[in-house]
Amino acid sequence: MVLAEIHKLRYLAIRERNVVIKPFYLSDEMLKLILKHLDFDYPRQKDGTPLSYTKLREVDFLSHIAFLETIMAENGYEPKYLQELQKGY
Repeated sequence: MVLAEIHKLRYLAIRERNVVIKPFYLSDEMLKLILKHLDFDYPRQKDGTPLSYTKLREVDFLSHIAFLETIMAENGYEPKYLQELQKGY
């Protein structure tokens, strides 16, 4: 759900890494890979390769989601699922 929101964006700047990407033009797999590499707290194997999402512990997965939500907020974008949650409260 989070990746689907990011994938819709035409431009995404990650200022603390001095990187700009255009998620709209990337495949899902390439977008996942880039975002895993940009998240310095993302768990990696001994050779530095990011772990698969299916191998993450819950706390690591939630940390990565927080990273993604932070970079969306820094770009002035609020995901629709957060807007729907706020309506419910």
